[in-house]
Amino acid sequence: MSKTSSDDGWISKTRRLTQLLIISGTLNIALLATFGYSLVKNNRVSVPVELQPAAKGKGALQVANEQLLRAYSLLPFQELLLRLEGKDLVEDGYMRRDLALACLVAFHHFNVEGALGGGELQKRYVPFRNGDNQEQIPLTIFPGLADFQYEAIQHFARSEKWPFTPQGLFFEIQRTRERDPTLLEAFYLTPQFHTVNLLFTRSGFKVDRELLVEMLAQGNWNTLNSFTEEQRRAQDLSPERCRQFLVSYIEGRSPLAAKLLLEIDLEFASKRLGDMQLLTVFDLLPPNLPHLAPLAKELIASPRCDAVWKRAATLLYTLASEPLPEPYDHMHTLQRFASHALPPPPFPPIPPPRPITPVSSPVQTVSAVKDRRFHTVAMGDSLWKISRKYKVSVDSIKRANRLDSEKLRVGKKLEIPEK
Repeated sequence: MSKTSSDDGWISKTRRLTQLLIISGTLNIALLATFGYSLVKNNRVSVPVELQPAAKGKGALQVANEQLLRAYSLLPFQELLLRLEGKDLVEDGYMRRDLALACLVAFHHFNVEGALGGGELQKRYVPFRNGDNQEQIPLTIFPGLADFQYEAIQHFARSEKWPFTPQGLFFEIQRTRERDPTLLEAFYLTPQFHTVNLLFTRSGFKVDRELLVEMLAQGNWNTLNSFTEEQRRAQDLSPERCRQFLVSYIEGRSPLAAKLLLEIDLEFASKRLGDMQLLTVFDLLPPNLPHLAPLAKELIASPRCDAVWKRAATLLYTLASEPLPEPYDHMHTLQRFASHALPPPPFPPIPPPRPITPVSSPVQTVSAVKDRRFHTVAMGDSLWKISRKYKVSVDSIKRANRLDSEKLRVGKKLEIPEK
């Protein structure tokens, strides 16, 4: 009876031990599975992009090619460089390295022509859609490149600090605030910067290169590249062309372009800019800029629209630490800041001249005095306009009225000489 009890105790203990071993093994397997999943999940970004071999058939090849391009388009620059080793065929005779190079050029502006010495390269264009299929980008593929050319591309990418096209260098400049001097030196060598710098130099407007780069960075690449192409055809290096270039950047809302135009030619800004362009200048520049106050004084005395008058007056009152009168009174503004431009008070009517009685003389006679002509200066008049109106020379008007300069006061009465 005791032996039976002893055997039952051992059997019970064995069952418990077996259950514990089963539970322990299950927990160990679960822990190992969790650890493996976490490891794969955490290292998902660094796992190389390698797609499964495509099934046979034309449709499957097209899908594999599209998937590979889409995967490569998301890789950083250094990761794509590693893919330049891939020689596996994908579709239409293209290797993995051909698609990686296409993504380097399209999405990272890699300078493949510079890497291969600038020779003529075969180019093919394939449509590519981004992840959400909203934007289609034409990707350039370079077929027929040999192994030694890919070695040259890899060497160029690893040895050059800025292995980018001019567009890539431009985007790097826009992206960085503290710019590397070597990046600036690389951008100075681009045709785009050379074209702009040559225009300013030949026009007589000397601008520091770094300041010129800063102004270009406030615009966009398409404007700069289009201007370069136009200059290549036109070869126009005149000051007028330089002014128009600055105006195009003002319209693109570049504060430096507005500042440079006022420093270079204030008269051009006051006389030749349109009303909307002038309002943009006031928007872009701080009110304490030295050239803005003279511009505002010129504008309130000119026949501009009400918006320009009020904007110029607002700046002048701000600089004088005075509130802008409400409602706005332009005559009050002229009296306060440009009294020389006030219209003259009304003159009393001029009585008709008394007839001159000729004096008889046996020797001489006095002929009748011819009628004298007068012109009252109106806003916007100049000696050149008056001379054209009466068909006389500017110098004859200046002599007749004893003028030392061509500046005129509104309301001044000028005598017009005979032809």
